[in-house]
Parts: sequence; structure tokens; C-alpha cells
Amino acid sequence: MPTGQHRKGRAADDQGLTRRRFLRAAGVGTAGAMVAAGAVVGQADVVRVGGQKAAAAAALAVSGPLSFHTISPQRYLDTRFDGGGPFPPQGSVGEFFIFDFGDPDYFAGAGNEVPPEARALACNLTVTSGASGGNLRAFPGNSDVIPLVSNLNWTTGQTVANYAIVAAATPADGAEFMASIGLHNASTRGSVHVIVDISGYFV
Repeated sequence: MPTGQHRKGRAADDQGLTRRRFLRAAGVGTAGAMVAAGAVVGQADVVRVGGQKAAAAAALAVSGPLSFHTISPQRYLDTRFDGGGPFPPQGSVGEFFIFDFGDPDYFAGAGNEVPPEARALACNLTVTSGASGGNLRAFPGNSDVIPLVSNLNWTTGQTVANYAIVAAATPADGAEFMASIGLHNASTRGSVHVIVDISGYFV
């Protein structure tokens, strides 16, 4: 599994801005090491991540039984307003973003109801304003592999949503992970805006 460290700065005024970590996987749909590729404006420090090869099944597995906890439905990510802009086309290069939804400082001046130890998140995923057709893939933030299965598919300009339960990486997987989810725009041509509304979590 990837390991690494980053120092968390104060959360930005716009929710989600400092929580976007930009990583490059060794290959789409294949196990491999991950290395830091950069940071979105507003992040305190560039993430330094390294790792050993790991099986995809191990990266995505969540053991149970787990308890489900509902929270007040909350918009945790909306790239139309978070300052980082839409997801670029990432399909051909295997890049993806990590969001630490369990970070206590994820929201500026507001309490975060998702704990760092959440093993999976119940959420509504929405995409809008896609410059071309594509698909969105959601997976644990510590994964060495981008799954081949999509959570959401869209055509050019379409707004479409889908409910999903997504496994998350926790501090047990590395101190830098706090209910962390990876999101990947598998389009090879067009950018897309992504919205994540969380309504519950599993521990």
C-alpha cells in the first residue's frame, strides 16, 4: 500500500479546496506504485507518496461486519465552486485525486460529521458540464490501482447522478488517510465537474 506524509494547513474558505491531493498511478487498471504529481492551488504542501506493488483486490477490500451511521446530508465537494476547477481528462495517464473527507478541518468553520476512521462512505456522485463523454471511478484513497469498473457514466454536457457506497482509506492504512476517497475522470478527452453529497458512513 502507498505510504506517505503531508502537513495539513488551515482549511480554505471554500470547502474542499485544500483537501484535493493530486496523484499519478503507475497504470490504469493495473497494480503499481504511486508517486506525487503535484498539488492543487491552496494545498499547504505537496504530498510525498511512495509505495510497493499491491494486488487490486487487497487495495479495494473492506472486511465486515460494519455499522452504518447516517449524518445530515452534506455537500462535501463541488468542483464548480471549490477553486480547483473541473477534473481534467485523466484516463490516458492514470491520474486521480484524493479527498480526505474525514479530516476534521475539511470544512472551514463548520463541523465535519465524517470521522477519520470511516471505512466506507454512502454518497451521491454527480457529474455535470462534461466536455466529452466519460466515466467516473471512485475507490479507496490508498489504492495502488484505478478500478476498471465505473460508478457513473455521462455523455457530452450531460448532468447525471448515481448513489454509491465507496470504500475509504483510514488512519489504519497510513496516518495521512482520513476516510479518504480517490476519484478518477476516466475520460481521455474532456474535463468534467464533480459533486459529492455524503449522507452516511460505515465503521
